[in-house]
Amino acid sequence: MANEPLWAADAKIIEIEPRDGELGADLVRAGFENYLAVVSSPEVAAAIEQQNSNLCGKVAANADARRIRRNNADVMVLSGWTPLALAIWRNIRHAEWIAVPLQIHPAVGAAWFIAAVRRLLGHVEPTRIASFPDAERKLLVWRNRRRTTAGARRYIPYRLGVKGFLQQLQDDQRKHVVLRWFESLPAVMPGEDLDLLIDDAELTEVQRCLDSGPGLQPVDLYTHTGLPGTDFRSLPYYPPTMARKLLDEAHEHRRLCRVPSPEHHFLSLAYHALYHKGVSSGLPTSEAADIAGARGDHDYAAILRGLGEEAGYHGPITLEALDAYLAEKGWRPSHDMMARLARHNKWLRTRLANETESDADNGLAVFLLRERGLQRGGVARAKRLLEEVGFCIAEARELEPSEAAVAAQVVRGGNWGPGPWPESGGLPAAIIVAYDRDPLPLNRRQRKKYPFAVNARTFCKDRIRDEFNNNIPDHEHCNVVHSSDNGHEALEYIRAICRERADDVIEKVTRVKMHQDAVSGVVADITKSGRRAKIEVVRHEDRLVVKKTFKPQMLHFLEREVRFLTELGGKVSSVPPLVARGETWFMIPFYRDVLAYRRSSGKLVPLSVAREAINALREIYESSYALVDASIDNLLVDRDQGLKLFDFEFSHRYEQAPERFEKSYDVAGCPADFSGDLPIQGCNSYDRNWRPYVGLSLHSLLNDPPWLQRAKRALYFTTHAHRFLPRLARGLVRAVLLRRPRQDHSILPPQPLEVISETPRASSKAA
Repeated sequence: MANEPLWAADAKIIEIEPRDGELGADLVRAGFENYLAVVSSPEVAAAIEQQNSNLCGKVAANADARRIRRNNADVMVLSGWTPLALAIWRNIRHAEWIAVPLQIHPAVGAAWFIAAVRRLLGHVEPTRIASFPDAERKLLVWRNRRRTTAGARRYIPYRLGVKGFLQQLQDDQRKHVVLRWFESLPAVMPGEDLDLLIDDAELTEVQRCLDSGPGLQPVDLYTHTGLPGTDFRSLPYYPPTMARKLLDEAHEHRRLCRVPSPEHHFLSLAYHALYHKGVSSGLPTSEAADIAGARGDHDYAAILRGLGEEAGYHGPITLEALDAYLAEKGWRPSHDMMARLARHNKWLRTRLANETESDADNGLAVFLLRERGLQRGGVARAKRLLEEVGFCIAEARELEPSEAAVAAQVVRGGNWGPGPWPESGGLPAAIIVAYDRDPLPLNRRQRKKYPFAVNARTFCKDRIRDEFNNNIPDHEHCNVVHSSDNGHEALEYIRAICRERADDVIEKVTRVKMHQDAVSGVVADITKSGRRAKIEVVRHEDRLVVKKTFKPQMLHFLEREVRFLTELGGKVSSVPPLVARGETWFMIPFYRDVLAYRRSSGKLVPLSVAREAINALREIYESSYALVDASIDNLLVDRDQGLKLFDFEFSHRYEQAPERFEKSYDVAGCPADFSGDLPIQGCNSYDRNWRPYVGLSLHSLLNDPPWLQRAKRALYFTTHAHRFLPRLARGLVRAVLLRRPRQDHSILPPQPLEVISETPRASSKAA
């Protein structure tokens, strides 16, 4: 260390429980002025300072059991028995270096062993031995590979103290406000921290002050827009407009610091109690008795009652009453900000869940394209991607500067940082108001991760992000789009951002909702993904048919499918005839699916069905067509009519058909220069979409005798049992769990028409 110091000269070094102060004196003589010794009693502190003149003002008496982890040490020196603290990672994870005096002591041996284990876990680098000029003391040293800091938490330099720090803020005229518990300042109760809000512009200088020396007194430092490292759970501590009011209207307290006005003191503390703490504040709740009864770290009810009288509030001190009052005063956070806060607030989570289940139109969604998104394809590209997944677009445009400023403040809690991405996508720059007539339900994993989302189709924003980051260097990847989670948020976005035009935008949404043919005689809605069309079983001329109604932006798929049905329906035995068509819909007969095959069943498709299916594809090839989306999922077997194919949205007429069936697009896949539409997963082929469920190669299916085909299928199932058996087991378990007393499973109510015993599969894949 004498030749090449491990630590910078300004490194903050904190030694816990030094025996005599000699190590600290050596460090100071070596040029490490930012040294602080921490001992349990004032008497020991005084003795160390008396023995080592260069440690005057560098020894703190602190008996707090959490002192090892509640500090800002770059280098943590553990003396005496404190090396055992290495066993608890959170004690030392904030320090870049952990050091232990090299001596014969049980705690040192234990520390060496613990550090060896931590090295195996990847927590620390290999052990080093550090020495100092003109000193016999040596240290065992480990560098922390996983240093983590606690967000907004900082520490006031010991040499300054609370009074000196606040006085420096005043002398330098830093725009700040001490949010609460300021009545006893500069004294701070043991274990308490200081909550400080500052203007964004002050962060650099305030941070420099806090980094100027080792400290033990915690201060939570927040900027008014929630800059990285000065936020609360990746959100501004208060919405930026409210934080700005707190700073602008703060007044001086005892010529020591600035504090909120009486009204803002009450409002900001109520906000903190409700939205940051919830029931853990100890405030009573009138609606959710099952989550009440928590005991807070302060008597918030009594404190708020006293502050409320001074601020003019005389209502009940309950979570719900205060929430209503904050809303009246404009201090309730936006819906999406509350949704983020609710992840750690059970009362807020329950309250928002009740709203989500209300009558809001959850087909409505708002997507905000950020600045980087405009540079990588803009509104047109995002609009196209949204339409492809099934959204109808009511409005898509770039935001006016005033609208962009509002969106930046009210959405995402005002936090538009990079998050988990290498770079920030920038501020909101464009708005796309979309509507989904057929919202998709969330699966269990999605519900757990996004408790307030109601339409799984909005997760297409992940696809948009991937598309916009495609062919971009990894270090420039960013989040280019943000979306509302539900109808409540979407309406809030529209009203906040569009303001005077909000009614016009909502009217456009209404027109999109109404832009569909009236449907009468609907028996069942059997839409699956609904990406392109809505599928229903309806009555038509005293019989059941399947009606497929396309979204306005998907009518080219309608025309393609109708053309195919018109030319081949009823002529090729596996293609249903066209019953009727309209401007946005068509009808085909309803068939009873007695096969009911699912890829997830863990079974191979019956051999006879596989033969029929491949013969059907051959007939279509001989008619100069390819389905492009031919799949084991897009067929059924009717008891009377036999095998039927469906879903012809991607059907393609050959200009020049391949010379052999084996080279057709449905068997070999589409060529690289194919210019037609393709399914999201790309063109289907036999090897990709049929062989895993038939268990035979195409050559075997076309040419082998039945006995050899059965033998090969048995061998295929055996060699792929790891794939089939878990699915088969899941299906059996699901069947047992869902078993109910036998009853009529018809999708129709009792009626003179024929009862349907199975949900019609004919349309489950057609969307």
